[in-house]
Amino acid sequence: MPLFDYEKLLYDALIIDTDNVYLDAKKQKHLWLLKTTGIGATEFFIRLMAWLCLRNDDMQNCNMCVVTGPRIELSTEIVNRIKGLFYNPTNKCFEGMTFDSKETVCYLNKCRITSFPSHHINSICALTDVKFILCDEVDFFPKSEQDNVRAVCERYIGKSDPYIVLISTPNAPNGLMDKIDREPDDACIYKRFRFDYTVGFDRIYTKEIDNP
Repeated sequence: MPLFDYEKLLYDALIIDTDNVYLDAKKQKHLWLLKTTGIGATEFFIRLMAWLCLRNDDMQNCNMCVVTGPRIELSTEIVNRIKGLFYNPTNKCFEGMTFDSKETVCYLNKCRITSFPSHHINSICALTDVKFILCDEVDFFPKSEQDNVRAVCERYIGKSDPYIVLISTPNAPNGLMDKIDREPDDACIYKRFRFDYTVGFDRIYTKEIDNP
C-alpha cells in the first residue's frame, strides 16, 4: 500500500538518508517525532521494523526493541499488532509465520522483536546486536524513567549502530521530548520532525470547509 507523504518523509529520513555519505553522520538513523494523535505513526514504524526483518537476511540473529509506557499491557499490544500484520482473518491463521508463545516477543526471519515496559528498560542492556529501538509515546513515560530510557538507547550507538526512534504526542514541559526539542542543531543527534493535525488533512482526516 502507498505511503502518505508525511510517512514518506520518515522513510526517507531513516532508510534513504542512511546511505547518503554527505549527511551529518551523527544524525543518521536517529529520529525524533513530535506528532498529533491518530496519524498512524506507531503503525508505520512497526511495519517498517517488520519490513527490515523480511526484506533480506541482514537482521537475522539480531534484536529489535519497542519501549512502551509502564503498563505491561501496552507492551503486549505492540507485539500483538506486529503479529497481526501476518494474520489472515479469512483462514484464521498466520500466513507462513509461527510465533513464540511469549506475549512480548515475536520472531520475524530469525530477528527477535521484544517489547519492554519503560520501567524494565535496563533489560535491554543484556541484549546484543540491537538494530532498532522504537520508544513509543515517550513523553508519557514517568519522568523518573525518561532520562534513563534515552541513556540506554543511545548507549547502543557505539555498540551496534541501531535505528533509534523516539515518538510521542506532546505531554508536559521539561519532558524528554521537550528537552530534545530545545537542543541546538549542532548538538542534537536526532533528525527532528513535528507533525501537527494538518498533516492528516485529506488523508486520515476529512478537511471541512466552512461555507461563507
